Amino acid sequence: MDTHWSELIQTTEELYTSREVRFHERNKELWLKHIGVKPGMKVLEVGCGGGLFCHRLKQYVPDCLVTGLDFDKGHIAFARKKAEKLGLACDFVEGDIRNLPFEDGTFDLVYSYTVLEHIPHDDFYREQRRVLKSGGRISVLLVRNQLNIPDHTMNEFGAEEEALQKKLWSQVEVDVMTKYHVGMYVQEEHEYPKEMASFGFQDVDVQVFTVMDYAPDNFTVSDEEAFGQINSHRTSSLASMQKGVRLAPEALMESEKCRLEELIQRRYDRRISDYKEGKKHWDFSTSTVMVISGRK
Repeated sequence: MDTHWSELIQTTEELYTSREVRFHERNKELWLKHIGVKPGMKVLEVGCGGGLFCHRLKQYVPDCLVTGLDFDKGHIAFARKKAEKLGLACDFVEGDIRNLPFEDGTFDLVYSYTVLEHIPHDDFYREQRRVLKSGGRISVLLVRNQLNIPDHTMNEFGAEEEALQKKLWSQVEVDVMTKYHVGMYVQEEHEYPKEMASFGFQDVDVQVFTVMDYAPDNFTVSDEEAFGQINSHRTSSLASMQKGVRLAPEALMESEKCRLEELIQRRYDRRISDYKEGKKHWDFSTSTVMVISGRK
């Protein structure tokens, strides 16, 4: 196991906070329905990251038994610590999705969220089918970026920040996405249900739903949610900068690194200040999720 994903692609905090603003109390029934969890189920999430979905399932369906598995030991350490802090009895395991460390027929439900895009599909389906009980459910959740509405203000930099961002990223020579196969196994939408059926799953079904993951000016969004959404974007922007620095440590002088971080913080501080003062930006974004489910 290693930490390349949490260090170079998505930090655990970044991954956790982005999922936190997508799956919450107000839309929990939507997620629970599409994941397919029911009371008393023994559930496995493959590629659980920092454990947000596992934590939510245990909070909302407390008598299900929840296990999360991830290859990245940084994600797993975070998930365990967070579960302990929340007082949730989830089990988190370091492991390879292509060789799951569980006996045949262990789980009633196996699901994943934004995982299939990054690994070979043969092992993905073979192993999940193996660990499912007879009649058990598989749910594969994929974000379809081409159907999303992006936040049009998220990367609106001032001139100074834009210059520092350009200087940093122009020096990054490692193509991290290619090296670690990020997004290399994406398919055309209609191929996914065909493929699931080809691995022997029955009752294959396709559903699509959209969640508003960022809309701080919406009337229905509380102050607490609005601050959480803005700060989720802040976390993502800071994490992106930090990853750039790790990949190109000599690109910026220390004073420039500090200045870039200061400018990012200032941008989000200004957004929060505007919110508190009632100044509306109407910046928002959505995530559209395709769910392919089947039964063993």
